[in-house]
Amino acid sequence: MMQSEDKQSELDPNQAAQQLATIRRIMESATQITVLPGWAAIVGGLVALVGCAVSYVLMGSLDFAVMNDLTLGDRYNVVAVWVAVGTLGVAIDVLMTIRLARQRGRRPWPRLAQLAAHAMAPALCCALLISIVLAERSAWDLIPAVWMLHYGVAVWMAGILSVRAPGVLGLLFMAAGATTLLCAVPISLLVVAATFGLCHIVYGIFLLVRFGS
Repeated sequence: MMQSEDKQSELDPNQAAQQLATIRRIMESATQITVLPGWAAIVGGLVALVGCAVSYVLMGSLDFAVMNDLTLGDRYNVVAVWVAVGTLGVAIDVLMTIRLARQRGRRPWPRLAQLAAHAMAPALCCALLISIVLAERSAWDLIPAVWMLHYGVAVWMAGILSVRAPGVLGLLFMAAGATTLLCAVPISLLVVAATFGLCHIVYGIFLLVRFGS
């Protein structure tokens, strides 16, 4: 009698494998914080490219150093363009995150996503503060590198809590920012287009293919 009960209590190998697979899926889904939904990254990248195009029209150059030669009105217009790009990027991310969460029946910002946001915030706040100081000192040419470096650090920090993709994106931004800063290349607008524009688009496509979101 005891032997039959012991046999019944033993898990079938197939059942054990299924349970392990279920546990693994749950653990993987809990760590799939990709910083941006796929479509948000793509649309945000396109918005950044539009911002670069408008900035080129306003500045007439690929070098942000020419901001010192612009009229005060044109200077304000360039700043307004990038404030709009940043605001739209955040709004798109929030709206698409909520939409994706509703489709999957999940909370928009689970605990892990909140931790990722907290990890990103210090670097982004530092970038904003440094940019204001550099603008006041007419060091406009340094601002793109500052944003690439700090955004790269922010995304890389979020990647520590998640899948590998955000970490790779962060490293690309940091490399581009360091190159722009150290080499003083007069094509910083082009580098901004390549990073905030094209890199985000490629990143978004990867997320859609890899995770379906």
